[in-house]
Amino acid sequence: MSFELVEIGPCKKRAEFDLTSKDVQESFDEVYGEICETISFPGFRKGKVPRSLIAKKHGKDIVGEVKEKLISKTFYAMIDEQKLDIISQPSFDEKEKEFTEGEGFTYSVSFEIKPEFELPDYKGITLAKEDKEVTDENINETQENLLKSHAKLQEVEEGIALEDYPTLSLNVEDESGEVVHHNHSFMCALSSNRLDIFEIEKLSDELLGMKKGDEKEISYEVPAEFPANEEIAGKKVTLKVSVDDVKRAVVPEFNEEFLKQLGFETEEEYRNTLKDMLEKEFEKNTREDLKNQIYDYLNEKVVTDLPEDTINQHSEYLVNTKVMEMMRSGVPQAEAEAKKEELQSDAIDSAKKEIKVGFTLSKIAEAEKVLVTEREISNRIVQLASQRQMAPEKLKEELEKNHEVSALRSQIKEEKTIDYLIKKAKFDEKKAEVKKETKKKPAAKKTETKAKKTTKKKAKEE
Repeated sequence: MSFELVEIGPCKKRAEFDLTSKDVQESFDEVYGEICETISFPGFRKGKVPRSLIAKKHGKDIVGEVKEKLISKTFYAMIDEQKLDIISQPSFDEKEKEFTEGEGFTYSVSFEIKPEFELPDYKGITLAKEDKEVTDENINETQENLLKSHAKLQEVEEGIALEDYPTLSLNVEDESGEVVHHNHSFMCALSSNRLDIFEIEKLSDELLGMKKGDEKEISYEVPAEFPANEEIAGKKVTLKVSVDDVKRAVVPEFNEEFLKQLGFETEEEYRNTLKDMLEKEFEKNTREDLKNQIYDYLNEKVVTDLPEDTINQHSEYLVNTKVMEMMRSGVPQAEAEAKKEELQSDAIDSAKKEIKVGFTLSKIAEAEKVLVTEREISNRIVQLASQRQMAPEKLKEELEKNHEVSALRSQIKEEKTIDYLIKKAKFDEKKAEVKKETKKKPAAKKTETKAKKTTKKKAKEE
């Protein structure tokens, strides 16, 4: 066997293999030898079947198996010899040449490898750490959001207010009066500025004050690009809206009954639980912020080529994830899909950063001998199983079946490496103060969701 290894792009190589007739024949002999030991044939004892009979009956299948084994064997022998760290699925090109017993064979394969680069100084990275204490104001704000999260929608006779949730029916007519779209009895949130598939600036100006049974016509010019319904793109239409009912969120009172509903006996117990939850949330947010600073530092300091195919695959994953998030938030599938191209540029930048920092953290982990034990993997599987409400054994079986255990190991190793870098970091108080002043206030919705989950869990445990 001989091969030639050439560079064909950033972190990408191609190997050209030239296998002699002897290489091919030895591979055929090896496979036939294995088959002869196991196959049964009428009139012959196992292991004594003539090779000619096996070739006559199973020849085509055997050729394919020999070819696959020989290519795999020679390729990975080359990888070991050259000490290459491949990161992509190898792409084989057999040049459409017939594979025949006793004749030579050539093939090529392209693949990506980890980039080679020098690590920057990673011990003593200067970070801004904001130590945030839980105050009564934080607890009260969380309590207010928690009450809102337990609000129930009740039908009211009054006209639509800004925070209401009216149920509407919609008929859309073109200039000839033909109905080109309709949707009946759907709930609308005015703050979204979305009326079914139509985005209307200041929707509240159109609907505020309308009561059950009221009707209204809205003239609307459909955008020239309208993936939600391409048949009406660019047309002038009339949106005929009727109000089926008006529902309003009624927030419960904070009282003993509400506490018991959440599983608490006293207000003190409840507030202590909220404080513990917020402390964990602040701690988690602080670590995430430090992690982002480390990512920014490593991304800036490391200079290296990056594997383009891997970058493109990861950016595609990021775009698809964003599209799925948009769809889950209520954006129609066609509209969400249409934004893929718009999202692609940011996704490429994000993919480059994540891939580069991922390689860097992996190299730091290797240098500092950061290891992941089987116990740590088992503990993480138990944790994930609890979140997904399934048995740990079943989740482990699924992860092994889908070959995802190695990805879980890499995730834990990266987390441990981040913890190591935080432990070795220097903290700049002035930098932290500047960061604190410019930092935006966390969204109430996120706090509300976490509070709701915590109290539900508490109630279940009680």
